[in-house]
Amino acid sequence: MTGASSRAGAPLVWALAGFFVVVQFYTSFAALSPTPPVGYVFAGRAGAALLVGLLVLAAAVCGVQLARERRLPSRPSLGILALWVGPALLSSLLGLDPLSGLQVVGVMLLGAAFHLALVRWYPHPPVARAVLASYLATGLLAAAAALVMLAVRRPAPLWAFNHGRAAGFFVTANQFAAFLVAYVFVALGVALASRERWLRGLGIAGTTLGAAALGATFSQSGWLGVLVAAAFLSASLGARRLAVGLGAVTLAAALLFAARPASHHNPADTVDRLRTWKAGLRVVELFPLTGVGPMAYWRVYPEVRPPNGDQPGTFGALHPHNAYLSLFGETGLLGAAAFVGGWTIFAATVRHSLATAGRARRRLALALCAALGATLVQGLFDTIGVVELTFVWIPYTALALAAARYGLPSAEALP
Repeated sequence: MTGASSRAGAPLVWALAGFFVVVQFYTSFAALSPTPPVGYVFAGRAGAALLVGLLVLAAAVCGVQLARERRLPSRPSLGILALWVGPALLSSLLGLDPLSGLQVVGVMLLGAAFHLALVRWYPHPPVARAVLASYLATGLLAAAAALVMLAVRRPAPLWAFNHGRAAGFFVTANQFAAFLVAYVFVALGVALASRERWLRGLGIAGTTLGAAALGATFSQSGWLGVLVAAAFLSASLGARRLAVGLGAVTLAAALLFAARPASHHNPADTVDRLRTWKAGLRVVELFPLTGVGPMAYWRVYPEVRPPNGDQPGTFGALHPHNAYLSLFGETGLLGAAAFVGGWTIFAATVRHSLATAGRARRRLALALCAALGATLVQGLFDTIGVVELTFVWIPYTALALAAARYGLPSAEALP
């Protein structure tokens, strides 16, 4: 496997495709978390353990293949991963719950093995199409299942917990939206870049059904993320008028959501979100340098709980509902600076790769960047920082870096 024309072995292909599919359902891992259980979780401890086992197996295959290599992995990827995993390791060792923190770092290392292997073997048939087709097909099934569950109001506890919003297999509507904001742009990128009818059709179907499911989540943060990312993608592809129009729509939507923040939500969320942010800021003030450590926020929350704040053990006590407050609180100033450094390397690498790229490669790579941008915008109002980094940033940046360099390799067939 020394040339770009060689084919990747079946175990590696399935490991890469399997890892990227399974990691999308990371919310199921809550069954194994030391934090108090919240909401309706489809996978119990046994199901969550099985999913983790699949990730470990897939990452092990990737790691073995990397170990057999006689050259260093991609330098930009090594730099990004060092800047993202290193602070988490340091804050785990110095934090309030080293065991939980080190477990998170261990999962990050699984993701790092996938990241490095995908960037390395992405142009080797049939890796690119196996990963993308598996992901798109899985997303189609997840979106369809969520819409059916919403229509029949089953499971009833899931429907009630989410106040009649689509959540599917993702516990909460906002977590489902976090999956969808990335999914719709990956699907759109494939639809715009693929020259193969079946794959382009899969991308179109994914974009359409994913957008419908996103609408049914009534996730205002998810909608804003998609609008901002769509404006970015339009401007990047030269559709300036469309970008301006989307920018105007985004501004109008932001004003509307500010005026009616509890539409299709629990009305208590309007003030709860402000209180959770206040608690997150207090954690940052108390642990400014290296933070409390990954997955330790809920342990310190009772001591920083604002007046009338959520009770310990409830959903609002698990994280500050802002990815950046969460990251800062868990890894401190050192972590925040390192994370910015990682994104800087990513942006510079993608820009360099696309300097001489053709139209199809630019479409795919920029759509993947839009997917990441949508998650970053949604993170202003939702998600747990180190969880987002582990299960979204690390795998999706690998796909974006590879697509920016190679586009969508042709003449491949699924094994």
